[in-house]
Amino acid sequence: MPSIRDFLSYGASAILIFFGLIFLIASSIEPFRVIPGLTMLILGLGVIYTNMKLKKAELSKEMLESKVINLARRKEGYVTVADVSAGLNVPVDIAEEVLHSLERKGIAFLDFKRIGDEGVEVYRILGAKS
Repeated sequence: MPSIRDFLSYGASAILIFFGLIFLIASSIEPFRVIPGLTMLILGLGVIYTNMKLKKAELSKEMLESKVINLARRKEGYVTVADVSAGLNVPVDIAEEVLHSLERKGIAFLDFKRIGDEGVEVYRILGAKS
């Protein structure tokens, strides 16, 4: 789900790009409008680029791992791939990758008793149970 910041930044970008293009079109009649038109266009594209970079940084592996651990704390130390995917708003394959990474580091373990009870892979996160 996009945040308010996303809506505002993409809205501001759209407005800057729109007016930048209008100024560039108007520059065919009055050439001095080229500079403000290009400036607005570049600013609008820059805001979009920056927002995309920030989104990518939010999905960094380490940050996701810490978010999974915090999610496990709220769920009494146990999470499933579906819990991680829904709770952190990430695709299922990324949720699986993060849980496997935590498992390789020795922070997460498959709980075979719960797997038998629930029918899905349930991971126990060490240190997350209260």
